Amino acid sequence: MVVHFGGQPAQMTAVGKKIDPSNSEFRIPNPELECSANDPTVHGLPSSSDPQPSTLNPQPVRVPGIMDVCRAHGVRVVEDAAHAFPARWGGRMIGSIGDITCFSFYANKTITTAEGGMLTTDDERLFKRVKVMRLHGIDRDIWNRFTAEKPSWEYDVVAPGFKYNLPDVNAAIGLAQLERAEAMRRVRQHCVEYYLDHLAGIDCLDLPVNRVPWTDHACHLFPLVVKPEAPVNRNRLIELLFERGIGTSVHYKPLHRMTYYRERYQLNPELFPNAERIWQGAVTLPLYPSLTEEDQAYVVEAVRELLDGGSQ
Repeated sequence: MVVHFGGQPAQMTAVGKKIDPSNSEFRIPNPELECSANDPTVHGLPSSSDPQPSTLNPQPVRVPGIMDVCRAHGVRVVEDAAHAFPARWGGRMIGSIGDITCFSFYANKTITTAEGGMLTTDDERLFKRVKVMRLHGIDRDIWNRFTAEKPSWEYDVVAPGFKYNLPDVNAAIGLAQLERAEAMRRVRQHCVEYYLDHLAGIDCLDLPVNRVPWTDHACHLFPLVVKPEAPVNRNRLIELLFERGIGTSVHYKPLHRMTYYRERYQLNPELFPNAERIWQGAVTLPLYPSLTEEDQAYVVEAVRELLDGGSQ
């Protein structure tokens, strides 16, 4: 689970939640994260920040427990669900639990609109505010302007907004993708289970651990961690797989290694030993609905040859 406290995206300020960076840092020691999600009395939360839990790779975060903590301290949960569609927690769709949930429908996500995303909330005031802010702060959207009795040319700019509305063509792609979302999720689930079954037993490889029912998992990525004792390191493994026609990626380079954050906040790897350990060995194998079992068998054979047999 990754939880970010104290960010100040301009968008959140614009929709009405002002965050003061100088008073929004809040840390929970790693061993106590799960305890804190179950017991709101373990740690206090600053009233000036909204926690942002992220569903990564994409096993759903225990949002209900986080919600309990936050409600006890009067703060809202902004859920980063860029990887999560159509994941569930306890049978409930991600996007129906947190106060605000943000999805991504970029081309490499579980469903796509080519570019764009979605925000869900059950807060009527926030919903109305977001509708205004997504289109230049205009008080009437296009549908309203051409269906209401008021003249279509009559509108007002009531706030300094953005150009964040999703074009109709992209929305149409998303609606078509939405009809296939669960079917594609099941295919990806089958691919994940194949990898887990056929890569099991490689001592120098850490496989993903699933802590939710498969029906609740979005199965978006299949990340591995190559251990230090492996016959080839992560970078060399990526090169050797590429030579065999297998594309891989790394999800993700930690923020403390990014120039802006490293220099702005004086970050160094020693502050983040767990992120460093995972980053040094992280590699993501191919995973998509049209991936065939024959393709997967080829990937598995190559990984086993390089990590189990030590071929270089």
